[in-house]
Amino acid sequence: MQQRKKLIKRGAEADIYLGTWYGKITISKIRKAKSYRHKSLDDEIRRNRTVNEANIISSSKLTGVRSPFLYFVDPDYAEIIMEFVEGKIAKDVITLKLCEEIGKYTGLLHINDIIHGDLTTSNFIVSKKLVVLDFGLSYYSHRREDRAVDIRLIKEIFSSAHVSFYKDAYEGFLRGYSEIIGEYETHKILKNVLEIERRGRYAHVI
Repeated sequence: MQQRKKLIKRGAEADIYLGTWYGKITISKIRKAKSYRHKSLDDEIRRNRTVNEANIISSSKLTGVRSPFLYFVDPDYAEIIMEFVEGKIAKDVITLKLCEEIGKYTGLLHINDIIHGDLTTSNFIVSKKLVVLDFGLSYYSHRREDRAVDIRLIKEIFSSAHVSFYKDAYEGFLRGYSEIIGEYETHKILKNVLEIERRGRYAHVI
């Protein structure tokens, strides 16, 4: 039986609650209804996104990446009840070794065609093992362009949230990533990252 205790985070797409499930501490993620969408369409979108996220969380474990254990999924209520992972947010305890581990995790996801979609140091928890969170924007793809979007985001995070550590952090991430993906594929993906950055600069100028 689940008991919702308290709201701990309001997001644009979902609210996060701390609760319990048969005596275990849990995180409950509930996707919000959008009043600007027709109700039947909104229900279908939230249902599909809830099921997709739950499926990808389960698939991520098969890659060797640790993610929260799922206790219950309710597509009709657009809710996922999952393990509460105790630990520190990677953003707050970032180290070179941790950057390499994040790179390896990203490589394991990408080599199995999982694009995280929100790759930030706030979505990793340092517990007994590194744990990746929040697959709400995740999807399946083998395209280099999509892998490059993930890497471009973590690069931006390193340059903004970890500015004093940026160069070492990004290089450490890429070492871990290429260890899984391979140097050739990493090189090809990084060319896509540069192209994305060029398009961004060009659009900004226009």
